[in-house]
Amino acid sequence: MFRRTSVLAALVVFTALPAMAQEFGGVPLGGSGAVLGKIESLAPGCPLSQTTVAIGVNQTLNTGALAQQRVGSVAGGASGCRPLVSTQVVAGANLAFGAGSGANQTITAQSQRGLLATNSFTRGVNAAVGARSSATQQLQSLFNH
Repeated sequence: MFRRTSVLAALVVFTALPAMAQEFGGVPLGGSGAVLGKIESLAPGCPLSQTTVAIGVNQTLNTGALAQQRVGSVAGGASGCRPLVSTQVVAGANLAFGAGSGANQTITAQSQRGLLATNSFTRGVNAAVGARSSATQQLQSLFNH
């Protein structure tokens, strides 16, 4: 029960921090003319912002167990459209508990860069506990131009 609570607490932290980070971002006021130009160049029907989130939890709890996980998220958009601001979150917890256990995790997110700002938040927890246990984790945050 404690392990599941710990994993849940880690996911809450992974999702709360990016939301808090958005409150402190922004564009420096020195380039306001260039910013206005980019806002005016936004085509009708294109989104002002885009958020992509890919989160995974992978765990083994038994001796000799093996767990594998692949998670992917691809944000689409209308042809010729780029959002003003793009935010992407990639987070994972990969845990191998037990002698001879193994956990493998790959999480990938892909989206477009924002015209004004592109924010990327990538965090992971990767742990192996027990004799001959192993854990491998790969987190990728990719952006198209």
